[in-house]
Amino acid sequence: MTGGKGAQRSLRGLDWLNFFVADVQTGFGPFIAIYLTTQRWTDLAIGSVLSLGTLVAMASQLPAGALVDWMPSKRLAAGMAIGAITASALLFVLLPSHFGIGLAEVMHGFASCMLNPAIAALTITMVGSAALGERLGRNARYASLGNGVAAAVMGACGYYFAPGSVFWLTALLGAPSLFALSRIEPQRTARARMAAMRPQRGTLGELRALFLDRRLLAFMACIVMFQMADAAMLPFVGSELAAKAGNIANLVIAACIVTPQAVVALMSPWVGRAAQRYGRRAVLLLGFGAEPVRGVLFGLVTAPVPVVLIQSIDGISAAVIGVLLPLIAADIARERGHFNLIMGAIGLAVGLGATVSTAAAGAIASRIGDHAAFFALAAAGLIATVLVWLLMPETEPAQPTMTPPCVRVNDNATF
Repeated sequence: MTGGKGAQRSLRGLDWLNFFVADVQTGFGPFIAIYLTTQRWTDLAIGSVLSLGTLVAMASQLPAGALVDWMPSKRLAAGMAIGAITASALLFVLLPSHFGIGLAEVMHGFASCMLNPAIAALTITMVGSAALGERLGRNARYASLGNGVAAAVMGACGYYFAPGSVFWLTALLGAPSLFALSRIEPQRTARARMAAMRPQRGTLGELRALFLDRRLLAFMACIVMFQMADAAMLPFVGSELAAKAGNIANLVIAACIVTPQAVVALMSPWVGRAAQRYGRRAVLLLGFGAEPVRGVLFGLVTAPVPVVLIQSIDGISAAVIGVLLPLIAADIARERGHFNLIMGAIGLAVGLGATVSTAAAGAIASRIGDHAAFFALAAAGLIATVLVWLLMPETEPAQPTMTPPCVRVNDNATF
């Protein structure tokens, strides 16, 4: 995105949108397990509602991606998603019954599936391909800073006030998210780029070719295994801490979120540049390889301070996934089109892995023990790394163009 005050204002708006959206999403992490534990929910009930959320997210990925493709305004799509996430946060404290929590998880699941593709589509149309890797790294940096700040504040609120204060704060953070979104204004350069991105309407044959693309299938398989290792790890640590650490559980979990986010903030721009310089596959191996190490260490150590240090390893994986997921989707869309649908397909793989992760970890822990559950998650992370090595082809274009690519976001894209 080139000069002009409006262009610079839009880019700053994108920075702060990523920051505040991450703030909002932080409230739906491991704080849920702690909050529901204080509401006298059983481990089985907590696991069930978490699995419901991941199931809804999994089922919503393709419809939500198609909806974002269909909606002319990406800003409107992002705004609707932020509003729904804010409403779901309010449900946690206003209606903490099984029905209310279930409805909140359903709303949050679908809205999150809309929000990420919408922000990624806005990013592509604003900067094009030449600066995409580094811009995605900047997005991830601001998101990690938002996660870290929100986790620290929410942890303090959960400790000093009622546990439900975390969700009140989450709802309040919807307002600055919408304000940041409003700062992203249409620019002539962006409109011209969008005109180059409009695809022909997808035929059944084109969609079939897209979903049989080897790059997409390989990446989805890798992401399924990665999420099987990653999704249950921190929530499971949160449940353990809630039972063993008492009142300091919220503070420890906050530290477990803040520490890796600092790593993400430091690493993400480098990850974007490295992916442009060395290729996507090499950087993926780095991020995936950190996951089994984290699982093994969690299986060996349970004291609060070492747990926080171990969780910092997650920052490496989070930085890589945060930057590479939309970047690889853009690589595939450069040839196939349907960027938001590709994001939805990858999100489906994320949801599938997360669903299996939470259910499997809970079952193993109840029958064999907590340590065995962490070792099983570590084994899944190792398999994911091997899959990247054996199956994942390089997706970076052999000869990058200097002009914006036809990353086909949708037929009638506007801000």
